[in-house]
Amino acid sequence: MDKRLIIAFMVTVFAVSGIVPVSAMMHDKGKGVAYHSKKDFDNKILKKAYFILMNSEKLELTDEQITKIKALKIEAKKELVRQKADIKLIEIDIKAIAHEESIDTEVMNKLIDAKYDLKKAKAKYIVAKYEELKNILTPKQKEELKGIRKQCMMMK
Repeated sequence: MDKRLIIAFMVTVFAVSGIVPVSAMMHDKGKGVAYHSKKDFDNKILKKAYFILMNSEKLELTDEQITKIKALKIEAKKELVRQKADIKLIEIDIKAIAHEESIDTEVMNKLIDAKYDLKKAKAKYIVAKYEELKNILTPKQKEELKGIRKQCMMMK
């Protein structure tokens, strides 16, 4: 009887130790640091522009500011699609070379360099457009935007 009890206990411990990490991973799906931060950074300019436009009345945006923000958002969205496509095309080339029987390391290294040069350029583009978006607002509007954001954070 004691053997059965020990075996049952050990099976339970192993089962629970296997379930807890899996359920924790499933709970965090989409909220993990690496996944979430990458997506957030890529869409930061678009989300910020959307947030500003949704609060245009509270911020008392002028028609000119609204037009500039909408144009910047569309321009940024198009450019990010182009940049992501260029990166994806290089990734396809890298995978194709990696599956060849003999890998030309010189060509592979050039493709890897090109891929990360594009990623670096994309990150710099996002930062520049984000700064451009912020510069459309007046200092008073920037302060008001901070207040609105704090209110939204409190509601969550």
